[in-house]
Amino acid sequence: MSQANEQAQLGEFVRSSLGKPDLGDHDDIFEVGEATSLYSMELVLFIEEKLGVPLDDEDLVRENFATLDAMGKMIDRKLDDA
Repeated sequence: MSQANEQAQLGEFVRSSLGKPDLGDHDDIFEVGEATSLYSMELVLFIEEKLGVPLDDEDLVRENFATLDAMGKMIDRKLDDA
């Protein structure tokens, strides 16, 4: 699976699960969406299980999950390191 495909799947998941189809890549999901700390765990599970990208404890910071762009960059870093 390509990095662009994984980011597209992530964007689709986030927009759908938050009910925010117009969510921009730079919009903070904790400010404009319904995202909570529990939702953050859903994102971790989606990234690890559905996208197959393993995350480490140091990845689990708000900055990595605040926007689709930040999540995409984190996924890129993880895949480049793999």
